Amino acid sequence: MKKIRDFLSNTPENCYMLTIVILCVLLLFAGLWSYPLVDVDETRYAVMSRDLIGSGNWNLLFVNGVPFIEKPPLYFWLTALSIKFLGFNEFAVRFPVSLLAVFTVIATYFTGKVLKNAKYGFFSAIILLCSAFFIMLAHVAILDMVFTAFCTLAIYCGVLTEYSGKKGLFWSLFYVSAGLAFLSKGLLGLIIPFCVVGIFKILQKGFWAALKDCFQPKYFLPGMLLFIIINFPWHYEMYKVYGNKFIYEYFVLHHFARFVNAETLGKTRPLLYFVPVFIVAFLPWTPVFILRLHKAFKENGFKDKLNLFFFIYFSFIFTLFSCASGKLPTYILPAFPACAFLCADYLVTAQKQKYLNTGVAVMLFANFICLTVVFPLIYKGGMNELVTYSKIAQTAKTHLITFNIPIKPSLLLNYKLDNIDFIIENDVEKLKIAVAENPESYLVVRNDKLQKSAYKAMIQNNFSLIRNDKKYSLYHSGN
Repeated sequence: MKKIRDFLSNTPENCYMLTIVILCVLLLFAGLWSYPLVDVDETRYAVMSRDLIGSGNWNLLFVNGVPFIEKPPLYFWLTALSIKFLGFNEFAVRFPVSLLAVFTVIATYFTGKVLKNAKYGFFSAIILLCSAFFIMLAHVAILDMVFTAFCTLAIYCGVLTEYSGKKGLFWSLFYVSAGLAFLSKGLLGLIIPFCVVGIFKILQKGFWAALKDCFQPKYFLPGMLLFIIINFPWHYEMYKVYGNKFIYEYFVLHHFARFVNAETLGKTRPLLYFVPVFIVAFLPWTPVFILRLHKAFKENGFKDKLNLFFFIYFSFIFTLFSCASGKLPTYILPAFPACAFLCADYLVTAQKQKYLNTGVAVMLFANFICLTVVFPLIYKGGMNELVTYSKIAQTAKTHLITFNIPIKPSLLLNYKLDNIDFIIENDVEKLKIAVAENPESYLVVRNDKLQKSAYKAMIQNNFSLIRNDKKYSLYHSGN
């Protein structure tokens, strides 16, 4: 005990770091194993990652047996490695996301410490850690946290080239991180770090000096070589396999077309879509962020260039995604580190420690509510019914049939494709043939389609109802 007290009393930095680690464990790893994977993205990405392990080729991704070439592979590689070592379960699927969230928080602390002092870094890290969306997305196995982690690290490294004596090291880390961000989500992994760091350099040095610094050959050339080494092999392999189809679907359709016109993907949103999203997502710190902007307005701008940079950093990402045709709430996450630094500056200078303590307490409570209330409510909306049905059928060791619904990866968590008949249209004759070939079968139908269908009576007369839930129903064809 004496050694622990000496460690904590020796310097506040030890206490800061210990606090961050404890809160990361409590807030980011708590309950990862306690709720089923959510339909659609979690289950789809989990199955894709699992299938990589047995495929023999980790470059080629498939979903429901169809080539998946719309996203780069880094997220799937990390998840597949986790599954390989920890088994195929909810914790293993979500572990890489939570681990990278922890990494982002710790990187925020050390960056703030170098930029100003340890207290500033601590406030910044805690605010980021204890924001609503950050906690939520650290508990969901999707791509956004992985991209945010590497994109944020690239920006931090670019900033630290001005604040550290190891300029070459941080330039190298910048290009490695940007390369990994590119391998996480494509072109945005290049655009966001380069533009944000470029803005920072211009604020610090002026345009021409910033241009000279960013493209100084002794840093730029080896850095770009690292970037190419990280990204070229996979992209080249995909081009060899799929040719121009890869160029069109990966770059044209899912990069440029998604940004300019996302109507075909069903993700179009109004220009100001992210305003209400951010207000809710950054709670409980949204009022602090607004107060910080109000203070800057009263002072006719940001007096500190560093605060001005973080405001532009936030504004660039917020504006970029707002201008995009395709929008999802999770896209705004990479802007949160900049907001955390701005709020930390306000709280540190105003000495409002009580707000920080209150915010941490609120997020501890919010995390508990998410695990005990919010996620169960999501499942009541039908988000885990297919996972449950596949477990029932797999336990009974019977064949599984889905009728007049799309192929769902949720069912593949427990089954291989050859053990399921996906009848995606309302072809009753195909259903009869499938049942004849597998007399002991389970049948999954979607409730809203069944109620309006001409085949409702046929199914109800020839199958026994096992479960009738909010979104889907499970029938049995055996006697």
